Amino acid sequence: MAVAATSQGQVRVSQFSGAEQRTFEEMIAVGEAASALAQLDSRIAQITEARGRDTDEIVGPLILKGNALHELGYYDAALNTYDDARAIRRRHHGLHDLQQVGILYSEAETYYAQKQYHAANDRYEYAFSLYRRNYGSESPAILPGLYRLADWYMDTHNFFTARGLYELALDKWADDDSIDPQSRAKALSSLADTYRYEAFPPTGFTWKTEKFTPRPYGSINHPEQYYAELNDYVKGEEALLELVKMYMAREPQTSLTLADAKLQLGDWYLLFEQYKKANIVYGDIWHTLSGTDQFSFVEENMMSPHAIHAPLPNGPDQPDEDSTRIYTEQEGKIEFELTVTEKGLTKNIRKISSFPGNMLTRETKQAIEDSLYRPKFVDGVAVATEQVPFSHTFSYYRSERRPAAKRTPNTSNATSHQAN
Repeated sequence: MAVAATSQGQVRVSQFSGAEQRTFEEMIAVGEAASALAQLDSRIAQITEARGRDTDEIVGPLILKGNALHELGYYDAALNTYDDARAIRRRHHGLHDLQQVGILYSEAETYYAQKQYHAANDRYEYAFSLYRRNYGSESPAILPGLYRLADWYMDTHNFFTARGLYELALDKWADDDSIDPQSRAKALSSLADTYRYEAFPPTGFTWKTEKFTPRPYGSINHPEQYYAELNDYVKGEEALLELVKMYMAREPQTSLTLADAKLQLGDWYLLFEQYKKANIVYGDIWHTLSGTDQFSFVEENMMSPHAIHAPLPNGPDQPDEDSTRIYTEQEGKIEFELTVTEKGLTKNIRKISSFPGNMLTRETKQAIEDSLYRPKFVDGVAVATEQVPFSHTFSYYRSERRPAAKRTPNTSNATSHQAN
């Protein structure tokens, strides 16, 4: 109970509990952010009245309030709330308190939602700087912050800068037995992805927008320098080979974790047209898991074609609002049918339907021609597959004339006349 009366009639406010926090988190997660916000405002008012505006106990409720505001789309209000929470936390625990990084990440996500990408980037980099300040640059305790920053760089297609951080993690603590193997596996897999996306950029990739502008590696928050070597794809293969070897030494032969690492390696070989190596790896997965309880992995990943590179076109950009037009978001969809060869290439591409009209039809057909698939396998052997369905859903915007504003009648003359 949040509020109770004492025997003397005074009001006692209970501390904000973990159970309350979980309740509010669940409410926000299931779409009840508005109700959570109202209850949080009430709870914050109770705590503030009982223990003052600067109490450390109010930090948790403020963060949750910021989360609710973010979920409801009130981004500026969410940022102000996060800022209040972080300011109180810093006053109680110091400017470089590590617990504030969670608030920084929430701020970053809110700036991202507002398309303020550089502000979001600054929050991620500042959070990593707090890890370094608290633990030093030589401690593996900075890895959570390092990976969070590197993943942010990957999400914003800044692959070369992310590569520098993943290599830093692998090189600096290569011989440290205290490092969780999953941490090293994370770095190896992600490092390979930086090379994969250098050669096969993901959907939506472009260097032309502010969002994806590469930032140089090295700043006041993490001053190491990194110089990327372009087209050095063998290092991606080496990372995946090391990942497979690591799991082979630690996992049972039929481990799904090992099978997934092999699948990544097989896909790598297929992308780079090393078909013989790819088929050896894929065949090994099939025959290793055949007849075991883990064969569902094969059924899910290898018994029908799976796109491993599909550079789909984006729909038209949302137009800027103006004084004369209103734009409403609509959903478009294009459906094709195609053949996937035993090498994962596409051919016999045929349009089934498109709406509206032929919007993005030519661009989508070109994307399918450039796509690569993991082919279907039968008894561990790749085969061609006909009549493979392909659909692409995208957003477009319909324009309507903005209704003219109604003119308010001018009644001043009539009033004056009556007064006279």
